[in-house]
Amino acid sequence: MSKVEIFSAASTTEAHLVQGLLAQFDIEAEILGHYLQGGFGELPVTDMIRLIVDQHAEARAKDIIERYERGEFADNDENEQT
Repeated sequence: MSKVEIFSAASTTEAHLVQGLLAQFDIEAEILGHYLQGGFGELPVTDMIRLIVDQHAEARAKDIIERYERGEFADNDENEQT
């Protein structure tokens, strides 16, 4: 099965967060370059940490990532006062 890149993460933390989000929708994503952050230390690793999925899941995965980037999955409890 062919793999396609669907997301470029700002950090390994974000990559794992998005990978977990996709898993909730039964989409298996693989992280590439997550060890590079340790190799570069404090230097930015922009566009080096990427997520890939099987080609058949590309459209669904991109839709979920767009929703993530719009903040649809944000925890709104932080903004509510009791």
